[in-house]
Amino acid sequence: MVYGLDPHVVRYVMRKVRKESGYRQEDIADATMSYGTISNIERGVGNVDVKTVTKYLTKLGLNEATLKNLVKKELERMEELSFQLQLIEAMLDNNKLVEHAEQLLKSIAIERYHPLAPFYTYLEGRCFHAKKAYTKAEKYYKLAIRLNNQYKLCSRDNIVSICYNELSICHYVQNNMSKALHYVEKGLDAYSERNGGRDVKHPMLCNKALYLLNMTRFEAAKQIVDELWAKRFHIRSSLYTLLNIYKYRAILLRRMEKYSEAIEICKEGINIGICNKIQNRYLDIMNILGSVYLLQKQCDKAENCFQMVLNYDYERNHPRSHIDALIYLSIIYSHEKNWPKAEQHIDRALQIARRATRNQLSKALIVAGNIYAAQHKFAEAIPCYQEAEQAALQANLPKRQYTALLQMAKCFDSMKAETEWKVTIKKLLNLQQKLNLQSEEEIYEV
Repeated sequence: MVYGLDPHVVRYVMRKVRKESGYRQEDIADATMSYGTISNIERGVGNVDVKTVTKYLTKLGLNEATLKNLVKKELERMEELSFQLQLIEAMLDNNKLVEHAEQLLKSIAIERYHPLAPFYTYLEGRCFHAKKAYTKAEKYYKLAIRLNNQYKLCSRDNIVSICYNELSICHYVQNNMSKALHYVEKGLDAYSERNGGRDVKHPMLCNKALYLLNMTRFEAAKQIVDELWAKRFHIRSSLYTLLNIYKYRAILLRRMEKYSEAIEICKEGINIGICNKIQNRYLDIMNILGSVYLLQKQCDKAENCFQMVLNYDYERNHPRSHIDALIYLSIIYSHEKNWPKAEQHIDRALQIARRATRNQLSKALIVAGNIYAAQHKFAEAIPCYQEAEQAALQANLPKRQYTALLQMAKCFDSMKAETEWKVTIKKLLNLQQKLNLQSEEEIYEV
């Protein structure tokens, strides 16, 4: 922009000098340089020639030497600040250090037009995200994007793509798949290889595949997973991303009933996870391996997998994997008509799920209802389905809501409770008509 210096830093220095001098943009404007021109210079927009920029610097009392000196000092400060912010991000990646990271972030004060403001604001969003304050997190992610676009600040490191990816995750955990998909696609559109930084492209593609799987758009998900699978060993991002690729490929192969291939993929992914001590990922894949054996009716092998998950996670550090393993085990024991063990395991799953998410709670409740219904304990099954329907409704899981209503209707029918059956069937038909639902891709029984 000026004298071959970093334009982001030059614009920051100009704005900082003007503000520290107590001037507004309109205070410096005159007949030869409008307020709009000054705004364009400071924001890096429009085609402002070097002569006009030099004239504006003169108005600020800056010349080439003083400008270079100020830019050099700011670059040194920014290098140190960038290092601090990266450390804070690493703390946020470790969920146990969230409060400490938040305190450190608050101790740093920078202007919203600072070249590192988008990164700083993104970290503010991460702090709220870690506390599950998703609305506030979303606000800061959007602000970071707006700051980057408004002031042409730190487009490096693909910070815009990173923020869009975090926005997609916010909506995913709230089971809003359409918005999650919308934001991850915006992140992919904003991504540029030229902007450098970390590999955010492949994690975003993984997330897009996950959202498509949840939306039962299997063909679209398969195209992405196939693309990622072909270059899995050349991906520069973390091992978490690599293991997600294994996980989603195994899920797709399971759905395609290519069970032998799915088993091999699972075993390979589990070995990678164990060797690199990434427990939560290989426990997920272990559950998928067990589910494949379950679909093959190899209940002994399936039971071994799920029991292994419980043994590995004896401290319950990974509640999602723990709950899934307990649910699957209760399904196996129900199939074997071992009702005491089936009820024992589903009760344990429910205890943990009530403290975790409505997503898994609704699934556990449906399985609990199925266990009671299989024993003709319809009066005990119905409250499970009713609670499952409400939990699914609150978690925005219409297909699971449909499953709960369908199972409830069967119970009322078996009990000859015609009035309740009619009410449930009406709700079921309304939901089906409203959402044009197909069958749910979940395992509730052998």
